[in-house]
Amino acid sequence: MADSHGDSVLVTGGTGLIGAHVARYLLDRGLKPVLFDAAPSDENIADIRQRVAVERGDVSDLGDLLEVASRHSVSRVIHLAAVLTIQAALKPTRGVAINCIGTSNIFQLSRALGMKRVVYASTAAVYAPRPYYEKLLGRHRVTEDDPPMPGDLYGSTKYVCEGLAAQEIRTGADIVGLRPVMTFGVGRLTGAVGILNQAMRDATLDGRGTVTRPWSPQTSINPMYVKDCADVFVRACLWPARFAREVYNLGTGEYYSIRQMMDLAEKSLPKGASIGFEDVTATEGAGMDVPGFNYADLDSSALRKELDWTPAYGFEAGARECIAMYKAGQS
Repeated sequence: MADSHGDSVLVTGGTGLIGAHVARYLLDRGLKPVLFDAAPSDENIADIRQRVAVERGDVSDLGDLLEVASRHSVSRVIHLAAVLTIQAALKPTRGVAINCIGTSNIFQLSRALGMKRVVYASTAAVYAPRPYYEKLLGRHRVTEDDPPMPGDLYGSTKYVCEGLAAQEIRTGADIVGLRPVMTFGVGRLTGAVGILNQAMRDATLDGRGTVTRPWSPQTSINPMYVKDCADVFVRACLWPARFAREVYNLGTGEYYSIRQMMDLAEKSLPKGASIGFEDVTATEGAGMDVPGFNYADLDSSALRKELDWTPAYGFEAGARECIAMYKAGQS
């Protein structure tokens, strides 16, 4: 691991689900997290609030980024700020501004201030639905060498970000992108992932949780607990060598149907509690439907091998911890 004591690390989306855990891992390594967020959530970082810098700002405004990064002498960036699937569909202009222009601004910031490294979040959604690869390749497992083909606006904006990164990397910038699979954990009850978190929470507290569209029982996906995800982002940020690839799939190697995932979660629920499915639109979308998810199986072994990393949790242990936290009154 790099000797980075004293470095300030800018974390965009820094009080969100992944960002808050990234901050904790950075503190564990003796670094100073600077959490940059358009709408900071003190609740998500209550236990570390006095140990981090929190800055309100918009990644689509380069001036905001330059002022904060300069004032805190930032030397590295973990870029997580994004408008996710459902909200990108509802507010496409905002989605493009934050996801594309915001990421371009991060790369300009890196160039202007001579950052040591930028690690940015792409997404597993840059890949096409599973049937595309079954027809094209004769398999549903995909690696970084297989062609992306995003099927929604969110995935499309993130694929643009990968192109922006490739352009900067050609100039010598140290930038690496990670494509996280479906990342869950306490602290997010909105968006597609929030539907699953809410189902586990409701089942814990009320005895019955419900999963709605865009999920279905047979939807298959790679899940990742937020602490595992955050751990990899921090490791990648501090890794001492240049990476062999420009972008990596990020996951644990697990691949389940949503029904299998909820079955595993039910093992930790109070006696008699259960999680079911309803074929209705998500309440967050105000009646607007988004395409049902049907993801390919992402082979994330390249990054795990390069970082010599194994997950500390995995899905079942992560779900167990979430349910324990809901029982304890955390939301």
